[in-house]
Amino acid sequence: MGAYVEPEREKLAAEATAAVVNALDSGTPDGLPARLQELVHRSKHRVRESGTAEHWHAWKRAFALYGDDVSGWRHRLRLLLRIDAPFAAELRALLAEFEPPVVEERLGAVHNAVSGGSAGSVVQAGHIGAVTVQAPASSPARPAADGWPRADRLRRLGLGVRPTRRLLGATALPPYVARDCDDELSVLVRQAAHYGGLVIVTGGPLSGKTSTAWAALRASVAGDSRVFVAGGGADLRDLPDQLRGRDATGTHVVWLDDLDAHLEEPGVPGLLARLTHDRVVVLATMRDEAYDRHRFGHHPAARVLGIAQTVEVPAEWSEAELARLAAADDPRLSDAVRWRGSLGVAEFLALGPDLWEEWRRARRAGSRLLGHLLVRAAIDLARCGLTRGVTAKLLSQVKEEYGQAVAITSDETFDEALAWATAPRHGVTGLLVPGEWPGTWRPYGSLIADADRSEPPVPDRVWIRAYEGLEPHDAAELDGLVAAFRSALEPRAEGGDAHAMTWLGLLAEHAGDTATAEGWFRQAADHGSSRAACRLGHLLATRVAYGEAIPYLTAAADAGEAGAAALLGQVHQHLAVHYFRIAEAEGDISATRRLKGLLRPTGRPCDHAQDPHLD
Repeated sequence: MGAYVEPEREKLAAEATAAVVNALDSGTPDGLPARLQELVHRSKHRVRESGTAEHWHAWKRAFALYGDDVSGWRHRLRLLLRIDAPFAAELRALLAEFEPPVVEERLGAVHNAVSGGSAGSVVQAGHIGAVTVQAPASSPARPAADGWPRADRLRRLGLGVRPTRRLLGATALPPYVARDCDDELSVLVRQAAHYGGLVIVTGGPLSGKTSTAWAALRASVAGDSRVFVAGGGADLRDLPDQLRGRDATGTHVVWLDDLDAHLEEPGVPGLLARLTHDRVVVLATMRDEAYDRHRFGHHPAARVLGIAQTVEVPAEWSEAELARLAAADDPRLSDAVRWRGSLGVAEFLALGPDLWEEWRRARRAGSRLLGHLLVRAAIDLARCGLTRGVTAKLLSQVKEEYGQAVAITSDETFDEALAWATAPRHGVTGLLVPGEWPGTWRPYGSLIADADRSEPPVPDRVWIRAYEGLEPHDAAELDGLVAAFRSALEPRAEGGDAHAMTWLGLLAEHAGDTATAEGWFRQAADHGSSRAACRLGHLLATRVAYGEAIPYLTAAADAGEAGAAALLGQVHQHLAVHYFRIAEAEGDISATRRLKGLLRPTGRPCDHAQDPHLD
């Protein structure tokens, strides 16, 4: 069978839909609807197992939008005929199986008659036989427009709203948060429902136009209102035929997301004017730039856009909108309040999954591994508290802390990796965005929120790199980093993690709090940390608590801790000088001889306060 062209696919889908509707309306279904469902079920498995990811996504979206509603069958059949080649032959065979039998006659005289009804034209020919046109035994099929999906069954994802992060136990999308323009838009939609009209929601990319229009539709028309959802490239020319004979007491809506994609088709501006004249609601969305380009100047659509009612959805949220957002009980919205930065809430929610997936997949060898590591370094530094931006130099240093992952095998240079990480996605934001100071970078906020939920804790060495890499003017961030690091370490220390206890001791020591440092080092040493034992021995020796210092320094020296053995020797030297002098004062001649071997050429014993190992 040859490839289907568009008219053939449309005709076959229309024939199948009409046959099913007629079977259902007859009151005695002949089995065709059930058999068609079986074909669709088989096609579903073929698309899922052998189709492309794009085809499977299209299938899921179409069936999520129309559910089990018979009115959506024509759209679903049209889709399956396009993406599943065997489905066409199966559908043709099914329709042929349920066609009424044809009784062949011998060629002879022409005996054609029309009775029991009327006919506009009758063509007479041999071999046709007797033709009887009778009044239908049942009511005619309802108009297509009265079978469009109900307004209360439309889902935002099915209308083109971009998915947000999926959280365990949460709905696919966070709850809609009211915008300041909602009341104005709802009034316009209600007026259009009564009189007919074109209402356009405008705004920038990812400003929330579709969600806002969906909310207005749900709030302004009855749940049983019928909605035609025109996907990209949909043919609108048969809309008048679908609306002919519709229930005049009901509300019919034509939904046109990204209206400018339809305005380029010949005849569409005139079609829109006709629909609004026929008291149909046309609810559309357009980007501001596209609206301005079509509305002003000499574009064929300028006249119909001139009679439209428009409402603009700003990307930047007002204080009242942000207050409503903060009050919403959904972690994705809470993240938007905290991490969106200078971008809009809708942009944050929509771009987050794409940014995370692109960054995650870039970690594959031979892909964008260096760029992936630079972004990872920025994410981890932000999780350390450095949210205002860090230098490219620090990003380069921190990426070295990820072990074997830095064994870059591609030819990607640092500049290329940084350019990839900072390039805007969807014309909105990169994985890395400029920090508060020139030459600094920080990760886009959604990456930080996602990492907090799914990535392992920030490695301790990254915290230390961040501490060491901060510039002198970053004192405030330094204090914040130390506080954040301490908060991350304390639960681990309380659970018996000697490594965490040691770092808590180091932080306290660097802050000049030696008492707290000694406490943490003592706990860590008792849990087997040789480094903590060495640091504790140092602090004890510095304040001349030699008796306490020796056991810890001995344990550290026996474990091979660098500097512990030399420090232990100095402590013993100080003790030896001290006790030999006591012995010398008591008249022990051998003590005098041994004491001379421990004295410097100046005749003075080693002074621990001047010894660099005890500073």
